[in-house]
Amino acid sequence: MWRATSTWAAEALAVFAKEWRCEFRTRYALNTLALFAVTTLVVVSVSLGPLGASSVERVTVLPVLLWLILLFAAAAGLPRAFVHEEETHTATALRLAAPPGALFCGKQAYALALVAALEALVVPLFLVMMQLPVARPGLLLAALAAGGYGLATGSTLVAAIIGQAQSRGTLFAVLSFPILLPLLIFSVQLTRLAVAGEPPGEALKVLLLYDGSVTVAAFMLFPVIWNP
Repeated sequence: MWRATSTWAAEALAVFAKEWRCEFRTRYALNTLALFAVTTLVVVSVSLGPLGASSVERVTVLPVLLWLILLFAAAAGLPRAFVHEEETHTATALRLAAPPGALFCGKQAYALALVAALEALVVPLFLVMMQLPVARPGLLLAALAAGGYGLATGSTLVAAIIGQAQSRGTLFAVLSFPILLPLLIFSVQLTRLAVAGEPPGEALKVLLLYDGSVTVAAFMLFPVIWNP
């Protein structure tokens, strides 16, 4: 049992390392995420400013803008998680090299690392440029961690679904909307509570429940998607 578990973990780690080796060769996802996020952030900052007229507006509007920037920046780079395998014709070799569970875990870990880097870049810049004070920084970190995990896992699952399709960009937007909409709603709600200094209430529990549900669904569906 222990040997099988260690083999599974080694295969997932090998997939994770392979993804980063491919990424460092092309830097497609890193450049896309960074360029999209920074450009959008600058446009929002120049257009809206700090919204200093009303503290209610800042608590209500700015968390929505933050998560929209994170969502669309991730949507610009994460869909290529499986498209790259189809374009380079390495999908068959990958199917033979690792079981579906280890493969998805490695791809998921790669997406998590990208989302974590995206949040580390965008969130501090957003808070400074929009002059948004956070009353409960710990709660904001929890919102970013839980929301980022769900965003990476859901995006990886959708990327697997659209990997062999023709209109990949359109399909990602269509399929990811019903999957990521609940995540976006509760992430925004939890961020608002962190900014306002209020307790998390049920928002954090629901967000964690969403993360657990999308993880279970992904590991159940991925073998069918990857080996039709």
